[in-house]
Amino acid sequence: MIAVVQRVSRGQVRIAGRAPEGIEQGLLILLGVARGDEEEDAQWLARKCLGLRIFGDADGQMNRSLDQVGGGVLVISQFTLLGDCSRGRRPSWTHAADPATAERLYDFFVAQLRRSPFPVATGVFQAKMEVESVNDGPVTLIIDSRARGRGAARTQAGGIAAEPAPRPREPVRSGEALLRRERGPLWLASRSPRRVQLLEMLGIPFTVRFPAEDGRRWEVGEDPGRYAEQQSAEKALSVAREVTEGVILGADTVVFCDGRLLEKPRDPDEAARFLERLAGREHEVFTGICLARAGGVARRMASECSRVRMAPLDDATIRAYLATGEPLDKAGAYGIQGVGGLLVESIEGCYFNVMGLPLARLRALFRELEAAAPDQAR
Repeated sequence: MIAVVQRVSRGQVRIAGRAPEGIEQGLLILLGVARGDEEEDAQWLARKCLGLRIFGDADGQMNRSLDQVGGGVLVISQFTLLGDCSRGRRPSWTHAADPATAERLYDFFVAQLRRSPFPVATGVFQAKMEVESVNDGPVTLIIDSRARGRGAARTQAGGIAAEPAPRPREPVRSGEALLRRERGPLWLASRSPRRVQLLEMLGIPFTVRFPAEDGRRWEVGEDPGRYAEQQSAEKALSVAREVTEGVILGADTVVFCDGRLLEKPRDPDEAARFLERLAGREHEVFTGICLARAGGVARRMASECSRVRMAPLDDATIRAYLATGEPLDKAGAYGIQGVGGLLVESIEGCYFNVMGLPLARLRALFRELEAAAPDQAR
């Protein structure tokens, strides 16, 4: 599956007999479905597009993602991306999926995008469309789902001879038997790329389903670990109601410092205030995790706490870190696994907990759920 992704300041599609659809700032995605593509390709590609950091920060560097700029997505089906122009003057479409398969996977790709909080506009599959956009930059990327190492290399794409995909690395040995004993799908109810990264690191098959928005706000004096557990349960149960089999994993991470709970900052000014509060001090990071069976008939919750000491930070350091765009989608306004790791002096407890998913605690929670009767809940 191929996506041509453009950063646009405006995009619109017009189809006869239908009101125009469009977006302001955001992404224009031209999508082509190839023979052999599957739902896995569409899911991976949707996640990749939504997570791209290609919007400018205060210094004009491409560091900000779609959620940080409040943009939208316009998706247009584009089978001509699979045209082979290597021979003759008329393109060959042998690399393109048949129309029925292409439409199904196009709809599936759009459905994955619509699980995000971003507005999504679309064209109509196989319709004659007029697409108008203002490419901001210009910035244009080509993303091929097969380049991630699965499936045969594609040697022709859009008439341009492409180098074969790199030889796949040795496959990750799956840690699924260590994490869980039961068979059946695992659903990750999270928008966090860090949690996706950790499960992929373990070689565990799973599917991402974006959960409902976070529930209530924290109340002063409330136990932060318990609050994180309840937030994780809200996420897990929102997905558990939508699926018919398997186990759903929800998680929520918060930072607690000096009697205040620091979740994701709303804007750069709040992120700066969070970093000023944490600078040179020790704070606690709580991650709540919840495992729920499909339908929510049984669940188990737990939380993990790690203590983190932040290095002293002057105004210039805080400004430089804000300019990376990293703080805006992270609890406490920093990410230990990214550039923010340069700011952390020490950690006591589970590193993966600070990253967003305590792996050892998760394994123990699976044992609890698997030992429970199907109708038990906590």
